[in-house]
Amino acid sequence: MAFEFRYGRFDSPMRFQFKHASASRRHTGNVIVSLTDSNGVTGYGEGCPREYVTAETPASAEAFLNTYGPVLATEVDTLEDLTGWIAEHSAAIDQNPAAFCALETSAIDVMARARRQSTEEFLGYTCKPEDATYTAVLGDTSPLKNRLMIMAYLTCGFKAFKLKLSGNPASDQRRLAMLPAGVAVRVDANNLWQTPQQTIHYIEQLNLPLCGIEEPVQPCDYRSLAMVTNSLSIPVILDESLYTRQHLTDALRQLNHAIINIRISKCGGILRSVALANQCLAAGFDIIIGAQVGETSLLTRAALTAGIGLHQRPLGREGAYGNILLKHDICTNSLRFGRSGVIKAKDIEAFPRQGNGLEILHKRVTWNYKAR
Repeated sequence: MAFEFRYGRFDSPMRFQFKHASASRRHTGNVIVSLTDSNGVTGYGEGCPREYVTAETPASAEAFLNTYGPVLATEVDTLEDLTGWIAEHSAAIDQNPAAFCALETSAIDVMARARRQSTEEFLGYTCKPEDATYTAVLGDTSPLKNRLMIMAYLTCGFKAFKLKLSGNPASDQRRLAMLPAGVAVRVDANNLWQTPQQTIHYIEQLNLPLCGIEEPVQPCDYRSLAMVTNSLSIPVILDESLYTRQHLTDALRQLNHAIINIRISKCGGILRSVALANQCLAAGFDIIIGAQVGETSLLTRAALTAGIGLHQRPLGREGAYGNILLKHDICTNSLRFGRSGVIKAKDIEAFPRQGNGLEILHKRVTWNYKAR
C-alpha cells in the first residue's frame, strides 16, 4: 500500500519566552508529517529540528523529507518494513533525526490506526502504562520570574526541578537558593564551558547538593565529562552529546557512568529512542526521557509510548507542557501534566485505541508538500 505523504510546519507562539545558554525561543517551529492510506486513515508525526542540538535546521529537515518522505510512503506498510527501512537508512537518519522522527511517528500512527490498535499494541509493547511524573524546568530568567515559577510548581506539587544555568554564579546561586530543602535538583549548562576545570570551579561556587549536571562542556567531549563527574562526584547528564549508537560507543570509552537524556525528536523517533535507551541501560547508564522546548502533544504522546518500551523505569521525565506553554496545541485533547506533575496512566488508557489516540487539528499546520 502506498501512503499519501504530506509535510508542513506548526509554529505556535509560546505563552512565555524560554531561554538557556544555547538559545531563546518564543515560537515552536516544528515539522509535522501526515501519511494517509487508501481508506482515508491518517497518521501524524512531529519533529523539532534544533540547530543547537543536532545541527538540523528547518531547511535541512525539508530537504530530508523531500528526499525520503515519498520513498518511505511507498516502501513501508508493516512494522517489519519500518524497522528494515530504518536499518537501511541509518546514516541519513543519524544526520536528520528530528526530520525522521516526524516521518516515523506518523508511519506508526497511521499503521496502528488502520489496524485499530494503540501505538503500544502495534509496537508489541506488553507492559501497561504507568503514571508518568515530570520534572519542573526553570529557564534562565529574572529572579522575580524564577520565584513566581517555583511557587507555581510547588503549589502544583512538583518534587524535582531542573534549572538552566546562566553563566553568572551569583545569580544561579540565588535562583537555586529559592528552592526548598527536600526537592531533587539537577542543573543544565547547555555547553557553557570549554574546559572541565571551568565547570568544576563554577559548580563548587554554587555549593548546593545536585543530582546531576547536564552538558557542562562542549558536545561529545567525553574525556572532559569524565573529569567533571570524577572530580565532583555528581553524575553528568548527556544530551547533545549522545543521540546515536556511535555516540554511545564513544562515551563508553571514557565514562563509567552517566545519565542519558533521551529525547524522541533528537534520537530519531520512537523505535530508535527505545533501542538506544535500552542499550544505554544495558551499559550501566541511567535514563531520563526528555523533551524539546515547544513540542506539542504529539511528541509528549510518543515519549509516553517510548517509556513503555524501556527495560527499566527512567530516573525522570521532562516535557508534557502542552497548552500550558503553547498558546495553541496541535490537537483538541492537549496532553499535559496535572497535579504533582503527573500524567495519570488511567488517562492514557482512556484514549481511543487507535494510533496515538489524539485528535489532530489539521488546519493548524501550514502544509507545503503533498505527494503520493
